Amino acid sequence: MFTDKTNIRKMKSLVVGAIILLMACNNNDSKDAVEKADSANKAKADTTKNEESKATISVNKTDADFLVKAMEGSLMEVELGHLAKQKSQNKRVQHFGDMMVEDHGAAGEKIKSLGSTLNVTLPHMTGDEKSKDIRDLNEKKSTNFDKAYIDDMVDDHKKDIKEFESASNNVENADIRAFIMATLPVLRRHLDSCTAIQKSIK
Repeated sequence: MFTDKTNIRKMKSLVVGAIILLMACNNNDSKDAVEKADSANKAKADTTKNEESKATISVNKTDADFLVKAMEGSLMEVELGHLAKQKSQNKRVQHFGDMMVEDHGAAGEKIKSLGSTLNVTLPHMTGDEKSKDIRDLNEKKSTNFDKAYIDDMVDDHKKDIKEFESASNNVENADIRAFIMATLPVLRRHLDSCTAIQKSIK
């Protein structure tokens, strides 16, 4: 039915956009995903309750909170990376989206592994605030998407680097700290890349 490459690309963009929008708008599941994870971890750490009714978390609150936040951040970066690949007409932005999907997807898998080992409950979807950011970017036209996406990526990675640097001094678990130290150079490379793209977009 669709033989024109432009029409095929548009259809792919619509399908991916619809999937992301549905994931971000699923109020029953994603709305409080981060809050639910935080609550579950708090319950696991509550030693005043019957320990036989729940598995005990293996790390302190600071470590658990970091994993929860890092997981949500990776989920958002992957979703937005997919969106960039479909909505952008700029090859550099598309390539950056690919890098986000690959690198943050790999980081997410490492966080999942840490969560499983340490019995930390992690969100499987973004929470309210980040879901709104995804919806807002998804609603932008292709001509306005690139600048908004790259501006967000620069801001997000600056914040991520500060949070990871702070966490490197505060977390107690050695495996989490090792993950942080291995991930920081990747985040800095991402920031360098999106900053360069930002300068080229007018």
